[in-house]
Amino acid sequence: MARFIWPTTRGWVLALSGIAWLLVAMVNHTLIALLIAWTAIGLTIASLISALLSLHGFRVKRGPADQATAGQMINLALTIENPKWRRRQAIALEEKLPFALENPHRALIPPISRRSSQSFDRPILAIRRGDFKLNAITLRGGDPAGLFYRETTVQLPASVIIYPPIEPVPDLLLHQHEATQATTGDPISAAGTSQDFFGVREYNHADGMRYIHWRSSAKFGKFMVKEFERNAVMSVAVLLDAHEQQVSDGSWSNLEYLVRAAASLSYHCSGLYCSFAFAAGGALPTVFMPKPASQAHPQVMYALATLTPGNVRLHTLFEDLGRALPGNTVVFCLSLSADSLHLRKALETLVEQGMDVRWYYAGKKAFAQAQSARRADAAPSPPRQTSAILTPIQLTPDMSLAQALTISPGFRRPTTLPGALARPVSTVAHPHV
Repeated sequence: MARFIWPTTRGWVLALSGIAWLLVAMVNHTLIALLIAWTAIGLTIASLISALLSLHGFRVKRGPADQATAGQMINLALTIENPKWRRRQAIALEEKLPFALENPHRALIPPISRRSSQSFDRPILAIRRGDFKLNAITLRGGDPAGLFYRETTVQLPASVIIYPPIEPVPDLLLHQHEATQATTGDPISAAGTSQDFFGVREYNHADGMRYIHWRSSAKFGKFMVKEFERNAVMSVAVLLDAHEQQVSDGSWSNLEYLVRAAASLSYHCSGLYCSFAFAAGGALPTVFMPKPASQAHPQVMYALATLTPGNVRLHTLFEDLGRALPGNTVVFCLSLSADSLHLRKALETLVEQGMDVRWYYAGKKAFAQAQSARRADAAPSPPRQTSAILTPIQLTPDMSLAQALTISPGFRRPTTLPGALARPVSTVAHPHV
């Protein structure tokens, strides 16, 4: 609990000095010592009264609760009101923010004019995902001489959601026959080999002449080009493992890597015309049956933001979800280990149903080494190959999701893929993100 009012070091020195000079004056009957004593005591009393009134009448309101992505700045604005007739000096505030780089977060509010209010922005770097409940803010004021300070706690409940970061995967191949092609002469949004017509848009210099839609060009009086659906696919499913025994320590863990991968896949599919399903183990079982990807994306992102490791194993969620998935589903399995026979059997069952299963795993050992050394000096050995049906792709901290997730299934192999870590577009360069 914060102290109501307390002297600073300077206040202790002045108060004790005043008492000491008063004792000297009483013993020696010295007028100068008496004047010094009363001056020190009077200044102490005046400062005490000023400190008591420093926070009187202040009104603090919290601005709208914001949302952000891990690695982004979030603004937790406050409105400070001073209804009194006198100008108020600067005050300090402190708040516990478990998602912030600086916790507790401290800030200084500049002096406030009489009978006025002002908005105070607090840009804060968010580094942890989750749904966080904010509550109390501690205000600290004092006297102009700095002899005393007063603290008071204001209850301002609020909720802040920090979502996982997203890395773009623009060339994600969702058809086994699909191959990446050059974009020269093609409409910008027509990458890929799909010929499903999407619509028309205005021509720009990067478009090929063969894509011009002449009827629309005549109607609008300017060149219009045809667009085609990018990577059209019927169904996608993402399966995420969050078993606590396989999670590495540190803020940049293998689980955080896979959460970022799942968020990137969900975001990419939300812009496509396809269905999307999601399942995750951890502290609680999470299963979202297939629905349009644009509708599923907000639910998936919140589930990823609040996901915590636990004892629920991923393969136990397959029974109901497997029956709901159509046979042409592209399944992305993101696991923390490649040694689970139960998980392998469950994935092989999906393969036997005609699904395109792509298995990625982020081993605990590789990420633990990277956390201690700040780099992956040696990649762990490939997993045991107990089945020829599925070959998991090993992920390491220095691997780019944009490269790993866009590998054609026909070229999957049990070796670690090279590539430099690509930071998410929604983050800033920070060692924890």
